[in-house]
Amino acid sequence: MTAHILSRMVSAEFLKLRRRRSLLWWSLILCCLTVPVVYAVLAVLHVTDAAHYGPAGGAENLGHSLEALSLLGGIAGVMIGATAGAGDLGAGVFRDLVATGRSRLALFGVRLPGALALFVPLIIAGLAIATVCSILLAGSLANPSATLVLHYAAWLLVATTLPLILALGISSLLGSRTITVGVLLGWQLAAGPILGQLGFLGRLRDGISVLATDRLLPVPSGRGGDVAASMPLAVALVVIAAWAAVALGAGAWRTRTMDA
Repeated sequence: MTAHILSRMVSAEFLKLRRRRSLLWWSLILCCLTVPVVYAVLAVLHVTDAAHYGPAGGAENLGHSLEALSLLGGIAGVMIGATAGAGDLGAGVFRDLVATGRSRLALFGVRLPGALALFVPLIIAGLAIATVCSILLAGSLANPSATLVLHYAAWLLVATTLPLILALGISSLLGSRTITVGVLLGWQLAAGPILGQLGFLGRLRDGISVLATDRLLPVPSGRGGDVAASMPLAVALVVIAAWAAVALGAGAWRTRTMDA
């Protein structure tokens, strides 16, 4: 299969996702619109009661806003990934795609770049908005350095694209968008962080995807606690890669073997 055909298939996957208006608008809201709203509220609080509320911007507040963006962006990533993985089955067109003679693995393989083509610009736009707000509203606080912003950008991309990858693989495996979204949101927002607080699990907690991504934060966060802070960077990278590989491998296997 030529690169031109693969490129057209990726573009087709991207267009299928972009044409889902509700998915696109909710992803836009989660990634781009909530952050400026939060900064606006903080700015109003500072103006009306400066004695109790400091400036809305600055390096520290950038970190807090990006942690919130990682949660909201992760939700958008799960929705996009689950739709990319199970969309063809849900629409009843998978059989028609297989009937064209295209490789099933190729049909699966183009889902990820198609989903990333929609998601990555949104999360980068959210990062840019948060950075601009943190600088404009810094007041007497220190502005974030370029190095800090780049470090946050690298972490944010990993922390939000990993849920997308997991959602794509799991939804391809299960053939269900709804179940995948429910399971992964429960894991990302509740089960993973709770398991990270269970001390009797010891170093087994290093294998929790949420904590592994938090290890990449430039400034330690309260979410990952001491587990993420003490996790070796190499271990965190291996854990992240393993979660992604297992999810994609399971999804590819199911796509190749399922009845059309």
